[in-house]
Amino acid sequence: MKQLIVFLISFLFLVSCTKYTQPKLLSLSGEYRIDRITYEKVDNTDTTDYMVFYPGDLYVNPNEQNPFDTIQVGFTKVAFDYQMFFYNPTLNPDGSTNWGNECGYSVRNESNSYLGNLELNINGSKKVFQIIADGLESMILRSTGQWAYGSSGPNESITLILTRVGP
Repeated sequence: MKQLIVFLISFLFLVSCTKYTQPKLLSLSGEYRIDRITYEKVDNTDTTDYMVFYPGDLYVNPNEQNPFDTIQVGFTKVAFDYQMFFYNPTLNPDGSTNWGNECGYSVRNESNSYLGNLELNINGSKKVFQIIADGLESMILRSTGQWAYGSSGPNESITLILTRVGP
């Protein structure tokens, strides 16, 4: 009987331990292709506009700035290294890529349960994306939204589903 009680106490002690989860490390490096875009426009009323763009579609938004104003889904590529964001690539005859533009970025508000916000500093203005997922072969970024007419009008948000295609 005494052994049974010791066993039950030991079992409860082992089972009731708090699980430790290691923080996820971001791997913002490599070349990515934009494979899908979801666009959501929420008006100040109940009106919602939701569109999905698949490979072969052309996403055009005049309220955005380069490189997010015109995106050929399935063909547009961007790249990260540990300090810079690269866009507007041109393919060289030898197969290498020459990146036309680059800008700095930073990751803010990163925690164990939240991957953080990716802040791009493009041409003197800041574009903020929530990092929804960062896997080995893919990444999902959602813009925090922008108001088309200053601080009023519809709030537009895009979600970029990126697939890793290079180192």
